[in-house]
Amino acid sequence: MSNFIKLLLVVVVTVAVPLLVLLGIWAGFLPESLQPIISMVGVALAFIYLVGGTLYLMYSDIKTGRYSK
Repeated sequence: MSNFIKLLLVVVVTVAVPLLVLLGIWAGFLPESLQPIISMVGVALAFIYLVGGTLYLMYSDIKTGRYSK
Protein backbone atom coordinates (compact mmCIF):
# COMPACT_ATOMS: atom_id res chain seq x y z
CA MET A 1 0.00 0.00 0.00
CA SER A 2 1.27 3.43 -0.77
CA ASN A 3 1.97 5.91 1.98
CA PHE A 4 -0.83 8.19 0.77
CA ILE A 5 -3.44 5.44 1.14
CA LYS A 6 -2.11 4.65 4.64
CA LEU A 7 -2.39 8.34 5.54
CA LEU A 8 -5.97 8.47 4.29
CA LEU A 9 -6.89 5.37 6.29
CA VAL A 10 -5.39 6.86 9.46
CA VAL A 11 -7.27 10.12 8.93
CA VAL A 12 -10.54 8.30 8.32
CA VAL A 13 -10.14 6.07 11.39
CA THR A 14 -8.95 8.80 13.77
CA VAL A 15 -10.98 11.79 12.57
CA ALA A 16 -13.89 10.93 10.31
CA VAL A 17 -15.37 7.95 12.15
CA PRO A 18 -15.46 9.58 15.63
CA LEU A 19 -16.78 12.80 14.10
CA LEU A 20 -19.57 10.94 12.33
CA VAL A 21 -20.50 9.13 15.54
CA LEU A 22 -20.61 12.38 17.51
CA LEU A 23 -22.61 14.12 14.80
CA GLY A 24 -24.98 11.14 14.68
CA ILE A 25 -25.60 11.44 18.42
CA TRP A 26 -25.96 15.23 18.20
CA ALA A 27 -28.38 15.07 15.25
CA GLY A 28 -30.48 12.38 16.90
CA PHE A 29 -29.72 9.52 14.53
CA LEU A 30 -27.96 7.56 17.27
CA PRO A 31 -29.34 7.30 20.79
CA GLU A 32 -27.41 8.97 23.60
CA SER A 33 -27.22 5.65 25.41
CA LEU A 34 -24.62 4.56 22.85
CA GLN A 35 -22.22 7.32 23.90
CA PRO A 36 -20.77 5.53 26.96
CA ILE A 37 -20.50 2.27 25.03
CA ILE A 38 -18.70 3.97 22.14
CA SER A 39 -16.37 5.71 24.59
CA MET A 40 -15.51 2.46 26.37
CA VAL A 41 -14.88 0.70 23.07
CA GLY A 42 -12.61 3.55 21.97
CA VAL A 43 -10.62 3.41 25.20
CA ALA A 44 -10.33 -0.38 24.95
CA LEU A 45 -9.15 -0.20 21.33
CA ALA A 46 -6.60 2.47 22.21
CA PHE A 47 -5.31 0.32 25.10
CA ILE A 48 -5.09 -2.76 22.88
CA TYR A 49 -3.30 -0.75 20.17
CA LEU A 50 -0.75 0.68 22.61
CA VAL A 51 -0.05 -2.55 24.49
CA GLY A 52 -0.09 -4.66 21.34
CA GLY A 53 2.22 -2.27 19.51
CA THR A 54 4.64 -2.20 22.42
CA LEU A 55 4.68 -5.99 22.65
CA TYR A 56 5.20 -6.26 18.90
CA LEU A 57 8.14 -3.85 19.01
CA MET A 58 9.66 -5.72 21.96
CA TYR A 59 9.23 -9.02 20.13
CA SER A 60 10.85 -7.68 16.97
CA ASP A 61 13.79 -6.34 18.99
CA ILE A 62 14.27 -9.70 20.68
CA LYS A 63 13.87 -11.59 17.40
CA THR A 64 16.47 -9.49 15.58
CA GLY A 65 18.87 -9.58 18.53
CA ARG A 66 19.05 -5.82 18.78
CA TYR A 67 20.23 -5.70 22.39
CA SER A 68 22.36 -8.83 22.52
CA LYS A 69 26.11 -8.41 22.89
